[in-house]
Amino acid sequence: MAIKTFLGSPTDGPQELAAVKRASTTPLGAPARVSVVIPARNCSRTIQGVVTPVVEDLVAAGAVDEVVVVDHDSVDDTASLAAGAGARVIRFSAAGPIGEIPDSGKGAVMWKGIWASDGDIVVFVDGDHLRFDSSKVSRLVGPLLRDPALHHVRAFYDQYEGGRTTEAMARPVLSLLHPELAGLRQPLSGEHASRRVTLAGLVFPVGWGTEFSILDQISRRHGASAIGQVDLQYKQHTKGDWAHISLQAFELLYVALRTELRSQGRELPEHWGNVVMTPGERPGEVVQRAARTAELPPLTSLPEWADRERERLRS
Repeated sequence: MAIKTFLGSPTDGPQELAAVKRASTTPLGAPARVSVVIPARNCSRTIQGVVTPVVEDLVAAGAVDEVVVVDHDSVDDTASLAAGAGARVIRFSAAGPIGEIPDSGKGAVMWKGIWASDGDIVVFVDGDHLRFDSSKVSRLVGPLLRDPALHHVRAFYDQYEGGRTTEAMARPVLSLLHPELAGLRQPLSGEHASRRVTLAGLVFPVGWGTEFSILDQISRRHGASAIGQVDLQYKQHTKGDWAHISLQAFELLYVALRTELRSQGRELPEHWGNVVMTPGERPGEVVQRAARTAELPPLTSLPEWADRERERLRS
C-alpha cells in the first residue's frame, strides 16, 4: 500500500495552522495542545536557530503551545541559549520518573521529553539543524490535526546528504519485516510528530534504534495507514563521523530482530552479543564497542503516569 504523503498544504502558515488547531479537540473534548520537543547535546552552535523560528512564528500565533529542549548533559551553552530563545529547558537527569539511565542515548532523551511535555501532539525536531524554519514543524502538525486516522507523521527531504544508515540498514530491514512501509523516503528522520497517547504506549530503546522502533511498533499495532510522511524540502545539519555508522546500524538491527522475535513469542538467542566488533589499527586486531541495547518501558505502564496525565490536563 502507498504511504500517505503530504507535499504541502494551505495550513502550513502559522495563522492558518493556528485556526485548524483551535477547531481541534481531544477525545475528551479539550482543546488540542502541541508541544515541540528538541533533544539536544552540545548544540550551542545551532540550538537558537531551531528554537527561535518556532517560538516567534508558531508559539506567537497559537499554533504551538510550547517548545521543550531536553538538554542531554551538554558541556557547552546549549541550555542557556535555548532558554534565551524562549524554550523551556529540561535537564535530562532531572526529567521523568527515572533519574540516571545508564548508557542513555537519543531514545532515552525522547522518552523523557514525552514525559516533560504537555502536548496532545508531540513533535520531535533535531537540535543540530544548520538551516531551519518554522514550516518544518507546521507541516508535521497539520496532517495530525486534519486526519484523526493518523498516529504518526515522519519527514522526508528533497535535499539531504545524510541517509547512510538508512540505505545500508533501515531500508533492507524494512523490506524484510515491513514491506508495507517501503514507501517511506526517510524512515530514520529525526523530524516527526505523533499523538501523545500513541507514543506513551511504546517501548523506547535507549539508543539509535528508537526511530526505527517507533515505526515498527505503530505499524504492528495500528497498521501502515496510521503512518504518513511529509515533505520538509531540505535538511542541513551537523553530521557524525563514519565511525558511528556501524554502531547505529547494529543498534537498529538489534531492535528490529528483538521486536520480530518477541512477536513470535521468542527471545534473542543467548549467544547473540551486544558489541560491535571492527578491525583495529594493527593487522588482526579486533576492537569491541558496546552497543546500547537497553530499553525503557511504555510510559503508560508506569504507576506515576496517571498522576502525570492528571497534572497535565489540569494545567
